[in-house]
Amino acid sequence: MLRRLLAGGDWVALIGSLCFVTATTSTTDVATLFWAVLFSPTWILVIKLHGLYDNDHRRIRHSTLDELPSLVSASVLGTLVLDGLLALSPVGPLSPASAIAVGLGALGGSFVLRGVLRFLWHRLTGLAAGVVIGPAAAVDMVARRVSTHPETRLVLIGYLSAADEAASELPRLGAVADIAKVAREHEIERVVVTELDMSEPAAERLIEECKEAGLALTFLPQHYGLLGPGIELNRLAELPVLDFRFSDPSRSTEAMKRVLDVVVSAFLLVLLSPLLALCAIAILVDSGRPVFFRQRRAGKDGEPFEMVKFRTMVVDAEERLGELVDLTKLDQPAFKIPDDPRVTRSGRTLRRYSLDELPQLINVLRGEMSLVGPRPEQESVVALYDERQRGRLAIKPGITGPMQVYGRSDLTFEERLAMERDYLDNLSLLTDLAILLRTPGAVIRGDSAL
Repeated sequence: MLRRLLAGGDWVALIGSLCFVTATTSTTDVATLFWAVLFSPTWILVIKLHGLYDNDHRRIRHSTLDELPSLVSASVLGTLVLDGLLALSPVGPLSPASAIAVGLGALGGSFVLRGVLRFLWHRLTGLAAGVVIGPAAAVDMVARRVSTHPETRLVLIGYLSAADEAASELPRLGAVADIAKVAREHEIERVVVTELDMSEPAAERLIEECKEAGLALTFLPQHYGLLGPGIELNRLAELPVLDFRFSDPSRSTEAMKRVLDVVVSAFLLVLLSPLLALCAIAILVDSGRPVFFRQRRAGKDGEPFEMVKFRTMVVDAEERLGELVDLTKLDQPAFKIPDDPRVTRSGRTLRRYSLDELPQLINVLRGEMSLVGPRPEQESVVALYDERQRGRLAIKPGITGPMQVYGRSDLTFEERLAMERDYLDNLSLLTDLAILLRTPGAVIRGDSAL
């Protein structure tokens, strides 16, 4: 049903775009619209060939933003195919301007309709029930990852393991051999396997049982710590092989990222200027001057710069830090102070909606920060990094990033590091756009509040 809804949404987006172009241009008439509607199933076929109707069922994690690059590719190819078919019809092809308008309109319409349809579908069907197979420690790790990625649409109700041990977060529901029984009793839809020592015959039996029961199956591979995001699965005949790629971002990618930073930050500073003024007035009324808080932070390659924020704490907050946390005794190079007594009344509201971060748009314009990237840390904290952890300093720090849209304050430092590694290894303009589009939702939910 979801596949059919998505296909219907794509078709409506195309027809809507064609109707709009027909109504607003003189080069496209009703006859062209008729033939385009007649050929419109090829548009659905192109999207189908891109796998955009199957990912919701195959993948444990999938969202409309994840498929945006493929949707762009499908829209370009679909427009070319549709226009080619029109060239063979009595009416002839669309004009170049009309073809571009149809493609862009259908792309935008498909993206919006897919998001709306998925939202309504998930509200109607609710979360899918899942079970984890593996030892308690691995089960807890999977549970945390699922909780930080709501697009999995998965609620883990328990785990199965050979040993009778208790997990800290999920109840043990039985042994691995009980999978069919547990699936029936709890209406399980997906099984996540973390049994790193599972033999190949045991894994094959499990796959057959899940196939017979109609369960979606996700395997956590052995040596998953080595299988970073810069890995590509390929084949040599029947042999699956993993190709590692090691390369820095290209100059063109960095140039496009900088253009995006300048254009968006300048636009937002102008657009949000009334809101910035209101924030400044609230701080003045609540706790007086100064309005802004400036602090040296570690930028790209550890180079220091002066970061600017709205002041959300008392004036002597930095002097009082030693009373609340001892940096020399931290078990990881990061810290968070729950219910920090230094935060002012206006500061709590500004932090709740991340409004205190908005002045960093000035840092972005200066070239000291980027819109998207790892969060800038204090120099005293960066001094505690080991060589591996310093990898997060390879690019400019950002106002938002993977940590802000996936749990932020609930993540351990190692979980933050893993997400930032994923971002660094897959740096692209589309990745930045996806994070920027996810940020408002995280802010509204309060996920990104410090």
